[in-house]
Amino acid sequence: GLPSSFDGVIYDTASISTLHALAAAREMKVPDVRRKGLSGRAELPRVRIYCSEHAHSSVDKAVILLGHGHDAVCHVPADADFSMRADALDAAIQRDLADGLLPIAVVATVGSTSTTSIDPVPAIADICDRYQLWLHIDAAYGGVAAAVPDRRFILDACDRAHSLVVNPHKWLFVPFDLSALYCRRMDLLRAAFSLTPDYLVT
Repeated sequence: GLPSSFDGVIYDTASISTLHALAAAREMKVPDVRRKGLSGRAELPRVRIYCSEHAHSSVDKAVILLGHGHDAVCHVPADADFSMRADALDAAIQRDLADGLLPIAVVATVGSTSTTSIDPVPAIADICDRYQLWLHIDAAYGGVAAAVPDRRFILDACDRAHSLVVNPHKWLFVPFDLSALYCRRMDLLRAAFSLTPDYLVT
């Protein structure tokens, strides 16, 4: 049910999908990051990436690997159903903006590994629209359940995200690691990673 503005790419794991989605988010929000990088740039504030306190550890690892430092991750408190609190997310973003930080992305979880909890994606999408943040949906575990008609609600508002990952190798009996990343801004993903040396030009 994703709109035609999404393209797809296959990776081996959701961890790599999330890493690449957050790299694309950085490409969108940090000026000239591919050429200049992050270090030694006095004009560049510290970045901030938000996820639930129950998000997969791959979010933290991606932020570390991208060179932002673990302190760049804001683990937003969850409610009694283990879902991210949208009001706490909004408050955290406002606080960080007041402190001079640069929010760049939110990772919402659709099917957490420990409890299968689902973050309130419609409310989170509203917040991302308001602050112009990249919204990545980690639906690696729970997303494919939306193929069942009476579970379609699982992916409510996921069409508003910039990127979405599902793992067919979890529920769809694919016998090898297969992670499908869907992205509305594949141009930014390519800008972050594409490099064609002369020996590959044919």
